[in-house]
Amino acid sequence: MANRPSTLTASLTGKLLNRLPSTLRSIVPSNKQTYLSLSALIMMVLITLSACQSQAEERNMINNSTSILSFTPFERAVAQKMSLDIRYFCSNINGKTSVPTSKHCRQAVTELPTELAQMISISNVGGIVLFAENVQEIAQVVKLTHDIQQAAVKSAHGKPLIISMDQEGGRVARFAKMTGFAGNMAIGASYPQHGTYFATQVNAVIAKELKALGINNNYAPVIDVNTNVDNPVINTRSFGESASQVSELGGSAVSAIQAQGVMATLKHFPGHGDTHVDSHLGLPRVDHDRATIDKVDLAPFVWAIEHAKPAMIMTAHIQYPALDNSSFISKSGEKLIRPATMSRKILTTLLREEMGFEGIIATDALDMAGVTHFFTEVEAVVETFVAGADLAVMPFKVRTPTDIDNFYRFIKAVAKVLSSRIEQNEYQLAEFKQSIARLNRYKRQYVEENSKSVSQQLLFANAVIASENHIKTEQALANAAITLLKTNQVLPLNMTSIKRLHLIVANQQELAALTYALNQVIQNSLSTSDVDQINVSHFIADTSNENSELNIQMQSLIKQADAVIATVDIKTASLVDLGGMDDLIPSYGSAAQQRKKRTYSTFLKQQLTLARKLKTPSIVIAKGSPFLINEYSELADSVLLNFDDRLFETDYQQVISPGFNASMAVIFDEKKAQGKLPVTLNNQ
Repeated sequence: MANRPSTLTASLTGKLLNRLPSTLRSIVPSNKQTYLSLSALIMMVLITLSACQSQAEERNMINNSTSILSFTPFERAVAQKMSLDIRYFCSNINGKTSVPTSKHCRQAVTELPTELAQMISISNVGGIVLFAENVQEIAQVVKLTHDIQQAAVKSAHGKPLIISMDQEGGRVARFAKMTGFAGNMAIGASYPQHGTYFATQVNAVIAKELKALGINNNYAPVIDVNTNVDNPVINTRSFGESASQVSELGGSAVSAIQAQGVMATLKHFPGHGDTHVDSHLGLPRVDHDRATIDKVDLAPFVWAIEHAKPAMIMTAHIQYPALDNSSFISKSGEKLIRPATMSRKILTTLLREEMGFEGIIATDALDMAGVTHFFTEVEAVVETFVAGADLAVMPFKVRTPTDIDNFYRFIKAVAKVLSSRIEQNEYQLAEFKQSIARLNRYKRQYVEENSKSVSQQLLFANAVIASENHIKTEQALANAAITLLKTNQVLPLNMTSIKRLHLIVANQQELAALTYALNQVIQNSLSTSDVDQINVSHFIADTSNENSELNIQMQSLIKQADAVIATVDIKTASLVDLGGMDDLIPSYGSAAQQRKKRTYSTFLKQQLTLARKLKTPSIVIAKGSPFLINEYSELADSVLLNFDDRLFETDYQQVISPGFNASMAVIFDEKKAQGKLPVTLNNQ
């Protein structure tokens, strides 16, 4: 027994010596006693070397692996600070690419391909963003999010990741099967009568449904104060033009979302309300002075940080010279003012230090033109990390297996450049570690590993998504928000005196929804025997060809009618409706689409002019932007606005529009228009 320690020591020493460099092994004496006496010393040396190596790795964390599948701890941490979209993916077929380039891939990811599952596990990526292409049916979404998280827990991080989606309500709502709502400006219109009630109720429903689907982060609410009538990207996504009203509603929305266990995201910091350029297509600039910025643009963010503790704030790709007038040289050599997403003065000095924000700073999508026109992919991510962002959203497109390999290289490239910035003392490793700790802290709070089976999750989701109570809340908002912009003593119509109505709509779906709404008020107002006495004619724009015979028929129908009721969808096109630059394909904004929209607009104005000439009362039900209503309100006797109302089909194949329901109830005096426009129009 007495010989065991020395034997063990000799064995260990032999193994330790083998780990020494050959130059050191050559000087070790062959004498056994001396050999053994060196054991402790050698062990101490190796322990010291190991500690030094760990300290070196801690200092720079930049050891690049020769294999793209092998990542250093620092590289894995860099990937944790990225969130990818997986909108499309085209697998190889028989080992060959199925599309000429990744830009040609339009295969929607509704089931997680093996290649993407492996990418999530290998890369240690921190988040996934879902879009309309990814979410088609309830069961499919539940399975997709479950599979994403299963892949995530197999990563080196070993934890589920952030799954995000834009489900603001209104014009930006990715999953059509969810309860839709009329959007933030509708909530703003309800504020004078209902205060923050609908901001709370609507966002609680949205968050509850998202969580049931396995989505733990909503890119909402928008708290930009809309002070520019020509703003194409914010518009009705804003609660309105009053900073104090936007503050209250935004704070209530954040609290409601996070009370359901979903991270809320305030956007777009430091404010996107006074712009006329869509940051999907260019680099907007706000020239407010600092006093205006504090009073208007920053006010809702300050309020929400203090009263609602948002988990996340999203940056804007927007120039604010009064906050940071420093410049950068774009990839084309142009000298430009640094956008907020890449500004340390705005993200760290202002947001983090002065405003005291403790949550996650996420970028807006880095594939937007406000970034890609001026920065390379690697530059964009490094610049926003150095500025103070915690999460780079959509920094790299993965559409094919080749893109996956390139993404691994991209992670390494970002890590290498970021490490260089650390070595040059332009960024602190301590900040990087704090950012990772911040991400992990909010993941622990909101991103839970679901212990339920897919079938159990599905049962719950089916019971929650677009439930009867949630649909009632959607209708309640529509009723509260409906805004009477013009009446000209036409409204309300007397149901008992109406014998003929003429409806003008853009398409068959609108006719079905408008007819449903009309039938509801008729049945509520008239006895069964009187219902059939009302004759309803209609014109559907997309099923008719204009000709002289049709014009004569239209003139006759309008002349015979006791009233004309027309619908119109008015909004400025923006890529935000579709989800960003990846959807910039030939069909979007095509000449055919624009021509079709202009054709209906022209036709509607002709018919409204004819109705006025024939002295037939005309009523326009508009949805969308109040800033674009003037050309119709000049011609119509009465105008009702229901903002970003949606049409949806029930299980009984009925097409319903909560906004049309609310409008018809006002037209026939079943309800009063309660909404008050939360923005000022030029003609007011």
